[in-house]
Amino acid sequence: MREIFNKESYDQIEPAILIRVEDFQLMGYREIKAEHIWSFLNEVVWKDQENPPLHQRIHDILQMKIASLMDFITMGPPQEAPIEEIIEVLPEGQE
Repeated sequence: MREIFNKESYDQIEPAILIRVEDFQLMGYREIKAEHIWSFLNEVVWKDQENPPLHQRIHDILQMKIASLMDFITMGPPQEAPIEEIIEVLPEGQE
């Protein structure tokens, strides 16, 4: 897993992550753990961001949708298709 942030960065946002874990567990998603949220944030939400400010990271955590998190947990991070596969599905003349 490619983690954008180190332990110190995690410690800054851990309270928000734990609040979200509790929210999801109250909604009936008892299997959600802080590690799931941390992985989702690193591998999906912040994948293309070098170092979002603290307020943006907190906002991302508190606005996280359970459906997106569950998709990530069950199917893994979205995979980018190789360029060869993309070209194959393009209609002729659009390559």
